[in-house]
Amino acid sequence: MRRHSFGHSFDRSCDHSLGHSAPDRTRHAFEPGKLVAGLVVLGMAAAYGMDAAGEWDVRPEIALPTLLGGLCVAALTSALTYALRRRSRRATPEEGVAEGGG
Repeated sequence: MRRHSFGHSFDRSCDHSLGHSAPDRTRHAFEPGKLVAGLVVLGMAAAYGMDAAGEWDVRPEIALPTLLGGLCVAALTSALTYALRRRSRRATPEEGVAEGGG
């Protein structure tokens, strides 16, 4: 029976002196749309936190359109990132294709 590892890769190149392997930083691509969405939500949470503390007066008539607008910017950022990555993938030659034609 094969053992499955969740979240750990056990290969021969890991450092056994610490008991675990170094994290693989090449698994996931950077997603700027998720960063923008997270910053928008954190900004709104900070604004409502300041409202709860009595420092600001956050009105829902302004907060909701601001949140929706920020999430639309995040969606646009994700769409542009996808389009640029797709274009750059098409522009690079595929591996294994012989050069020189013929």
